[in-house]
Amino acid sequence: MQPVRSLGLGLMALVMVSAIAIVYVRHQHRLTFIALQEAQAERDRLNMEWRQLLVEESTWSGHHLVEKSARRKLQMMVPVAVDTIDLEDRQQ
Repeated sequence: MQPVRSLGLGLMALVMVSAIAIVYVRHQHRLTFIALQEAQAERDRLNMEWRQLLVEESTWSGHHLVEKSARRKLQMMVPVAVDTIDLEDRQQ
């Protein structure tokens, strides 16, 4: 009777260890899935912000805005022909 009882206790211990391992693995799976969802939400938020920045960049890099800003803030203007130097003529 003793060997059968110890075999039964051994099998019960293995079943308990297996059950605990299943619970642990499922818990880890849930934690990993939650982390994945958070990472995907962060990715989506960053992609949206990136698209908004690209739109803003294209808006601010428009030629007319750059020229307007240069004229207003830096008092720049297109030089007249007298103030320009042709570099090809100077090399000869």
